[in-house]
Amino acid sequence: MRKVLVTSNSFGKYDQEPIKKLEAAGFEVVRNPYGRMMEEDEFIEQMQGAETVILSTEKVSKKVIDACPDLKMISRYGVGLDNIDLDYCKEKGIPVTVTRGGNSNAVAEFAITLILAASKGILASGMKAKEGKWKKFNGLDLTEKTVGIVGLGAIGREVAKKLQGFDVKILAYDVYYDEEFVNKYHIEKTSLEDLIKNSDVITLHAPAIGDKPLLGEKEFSEMKDRVVIVNAARASLIDTDALLKALDSGKVFATGLDVHEHEPEYDERFFKYDNVILTPHNAAITREATDKTSMMAVDHILEYFAKEK
Repeated sequence: MRKVLVTSNSFGKYDQEPIKKLEAAGFEVVRNPYGRMMEEDEFIEQMQGAETVILSTEKVSKKVIDACPDLKMISRYGVGLDNIDLDYCKEKGIPVTVTRGGNSNAVAEFAITLILAASKGILASGMKAKEGKWKKFNGLDLTEKTVGIVGLGAIGREVAKKLQGFDVKILAYDVYYDEEFVNKYHIEKTSLEDLIKNSDVITLHAPAIGDKPLLGEKEFSEMKDRVVIVNAARASLIDTDALLKALDSGKVFATGLDVHEHEPEYDERFFKYDNVILTPHNAAITREATDKTSMMAVDHILEYFAKEK
């Protein structure tokens, strides 16, 4: 019987069919025993004897790969690949799959929720209400604003589609564009520099690229005053110190962050701001997305091992 380690705690949470499908195909399904992201040594220990893994955010380094000689393929439960040493996987002949599109709708809805909640001060006023305080916050309208979408992949496209009813101008930056989609939804392609300078709202949906953040001190200085920033992609896309300075100066009106530098810890420097929304990397977690992503991850495994026969 082949062993598959599942590191995600949400995998198969609502629907047991993905687990049953693996077991019916002859797999022993082993769950993450810690209920959190595993440390490297814990991960290596749990991976012993496993031929595949349904991977959440654990880091798959060269050390991990070398310590797991039975590993044949990685089924990423999500789309981010910055936690995997892809070059070494390629060298070792270990394919990596992603569940592209499985949670796109969930993340897009979450991003727009953050845009609206941050712009309107909804969370801050709600927290004050629970303290028995009647405190109103002056918000911003989204209508007739310019929204800049950084990354027009599956999630970015869903955000663009859902923004159609808000009477906004949409700017987008990516290295590749689906021209049919861009034309259909009246999206203006632009450079990252122009998007930063001309957007009232900037929402990030790009992968982490290299060590340099996309939004640093220079970029914040070039933004419009009272800009709203949302990041439901990767924490490394934003220079945290630069964002804090922009919040202090008033350059950034509000921000919503679903991703953080040292997860599962928050940066406590944000706690003092009423205009900052922090969520625990929660954008992709809905029942529907969990069911869809779980089944996609299983199907990738079964497709791979079917070719081995």
